[in-house]
Amino acid sequence: MTAHVHVRVADPADLERVGELTVGAYLSDDLLDPGHWYVDELRDAGRRAESATVLVAVEDDRVIGTVTLAAAGSPFAEIAQAQEFEVRMLAVDPAARGRGIGELLMRAAIDRAIGWGAHAVVLTTLPEMAAAQRLYERMGLRRTPERDWTGESGRTFLTYLADAPEGAR
Repeated sequence: MTAHVHVRVADPADLERVGELTVGAYLSDDLLDPGHWYVDELRDAGRRAESATVLVAVEDDRVIGTVTLAAAGSPFAEIAQAQEFEVRMLAVDPAARGRGIGELLMRAAIDRAIGWGAHAVVLTTLPEMAAAQRLYERMGLRRTPERDWTGESGRTFLTYLADAPEGAR
């Protein structure tokens, strides 16, 4: 990773790029068909920013990655329980992959949530998101199969959790 990549909260001016980057990342990985309803949700970073924290990885003033951090009970938290935050929609520009941008974003999201008092950070992933799962496991997140769930479409979703360090709880 290059030293001039940093993570910050997305500015309103970033949100269109965040939406397009997120859609582009999911489509480039063949996770969705372009006409799937979820594409619109991925694209609407402005709506996410109203009720969650949208973080961006920036290099030379260009957004190259993003992740959303949602508090339990908020509109973008699907599985977070009390005293948890949930990571959603991690996406890295395909041209910037392989440089640690995803890990940088994940660490920033987890650190921020724990700093806000979270006891844990949770996330959902698809079985076919193998690269993301390798990242989560390398970072020490643990699989929580007891929290896996099935969506309306019949797709199975896998879950991971990062516990806050004992002293941070």
